[in-house]
Amino acid sequence: MYMSTPNIELLDLMLHLDERQGLDYAFISVRPNTRIIDPRDPAVLRTILETIKEKLRESGIRHGISKTNTIVTKVKQYLNDYQAIQASKTFYTFPIASPTLSIKGNDGAIEELIDLKLKPGKIKDEKTGKIDYHDLGFSDTLIHEGEPLVAITHATAGIDGIDIFKQPIEAQAGNEEKLPDYDKKTISCSENPEKNQAILKAGITGFLYKESSRGYFIDKDVLAKQIDFTTGNIEIQDFDELDSTIKVSGSQDIMHNSVKPGFTLRAKKIVIEGNVGQNATIEGDKIIITGIVSANARITGQEIEIGKVIGAHIVGVKVKINSVLQNATVVGEEIRIKTCMSSKISGDEVYIDQELRSGTVTAAKFIYCRKASGTTHSTLTINPPAIPSFQQNREVQQTRVESQHKLYQQRKLAFEKEQHTHTGRHQSNLNNFYVQIENRKKICLSEKQRRAIEQLLTHGKTEDVSQRLNFKIDAATSAHLTNFTASLSQLRSSLAEVEELSQNYKNEKNILLEMDESYARGLILIADESSGEIKICYRDNCLPPIIFNQNLLFNFDKNSNKIIPLKKFSTITHQRLFTNLSPRALAAVNKFT
Repeated sequence: MYMSTPNIELLDLMLHLDERQGLDYAFISVRPNTRIIDPRDPAVLRTILETIKEKLRESGIRHGISKTNTIVTKVKQYLNDYQAIQASKTFYTFPIASPTLSIKGNDGAIEELIDLKLKPGKIKDEKTGKIDYHDLGFSDTLIHEGEPLVAITHATAGIDGIDIFKQPIEAQAGNEEKLPDYDKKTISCSENPEKNQAILKAGITGFLYKESSRGYFIDKDVLAKQIDFTTGNIEIQDFDELDSTIKVSGSQDIMHNSVKPGFTLRAKKIVIEGNVGQNATIEGDKIIITGIVSANARITGQEIEIGKVIGAHIVGVKVKINSVLQNATVVGEEIRIKTCMSSKISGDEVYIDQELRSGTVTAAKFIYCRKASGTTHSTLTINPPAIPSFQQNREVQQTRVESQHKLYQQRKLAFEKEQHTHTGRHQSNLNNFYVQIENRKKICLSEKQRRAIEQLLTHGKTEDVSQRLNFKIDAATSAHLTNFTASLSQLRSSLAEVEELSQNYKNEKNILLEMDESYARGLILIADESSGEIKICYRDNCLPPIIFNQNLLFNFDKNSNKIIPLKKFSTITHQRLFTNLSPRALAAVNKFT
């Protein structure tokens, strides 16, 4: 390009494009192929700048052009270094225009708002770092209806760029995260436009799970394959207030424990398909164990059903077990066992449906034993005080007696104070009224007459007294009598309360006395005439082992203080013998007889 400026003879100025990342970038290259007379002449700088602008117009470059002061700085640098650049015969090049790059959209993302991962257990030994996995549990994953569970952030479209020719550069959108599978019966999905998110929320209160086949789902029950060192204990706090179930799906293999030794489960309902290891603890309202409960394990609940118990301790209200073996202990109120060997059973009512071998059975009311066998005799005892549930009920009743007696004494004392206050305030006015009557009528009132007048006053009928006696009562006396009537009415109401509390105390005390004598109404029923040796006991009264050759009922005759085997049901003379027996026990007796 030829320049007419006096200080410029000839100047080469080129604009060229360079492709980077598939986009055009513009550069200016200047080569002094002839001599510039004076690089410091302002006209030289101005001419170069004007030439650059012309080149940009000719090329159609309209976007991303460097700022004017930046271009001026670059040209000035060229002119300052002109002699060196001329001597080296090289181009002086600097960028003149750059595109605005597009911005890729953000990828979608899934965030679990509820921690579903197992937490590490407590450090048991700081030196060795040994972890106690027994402290692991599922109680932290309990979620409530409406609680957010999973946030799915949607991908964004990105921002388009602009090339140097002012053409759009299309942006690449972010990768969308697929909405995960979820159970639409227990989980709902809603959009949150402000955060560009979809939110999965709990539709019910329960425990959150994630499975590859079902995705996210909520179950009111705790689900586990087995309870071991990969899970730890599962204890639902305040399980009596939370209707939940722990379901353990395990193996029926005798060598496999669904609940490993030493672990604990606590929930309102527990269902274990499989076995429970030694020293494990299971606690709940309803417990179902299909397999074996091993030695020293402890099962505590209201309703309990177990396949087999070997040396374990079972405590419940209604207990049903197929087999009880090897020094196991079963305590409850209503206990039904098919076979029992070398174990201790105690309850209000106990039923051995098939066979008892060398065992000890203690009951408060009723024992049914189909057959007894074994080289060592079994012992059947009616002894209510030895039954934990009876003792507990008796303690409750004793507390009720004491509480009722205390209420009665307190109210009686308060009544006596009320009575004393009533006499002090009103008796003198009443006596004065009697004196007025006697003076005006010239009579002497008998005690019977005074009581009759007082009876009329009790019902607030001062007018009746005045009419019957033909005696006008003055205003002052009438006011005194009205106050007397109100006080007397309140006093009689208080007396009625005292009498009611006294009767309540007597009733509760009679119940306690009945409980203390309840052993006298116990029944022992032995059904099979081929039964072996059995020792029959009623508290401290015992019969030695006998060989049964017929079906027998045993009863304790309180009056003679003897145990009586009854060959015929009709010989039982104590009708109240059956007053405390359950319908189940009565059905067993009726079927037997």
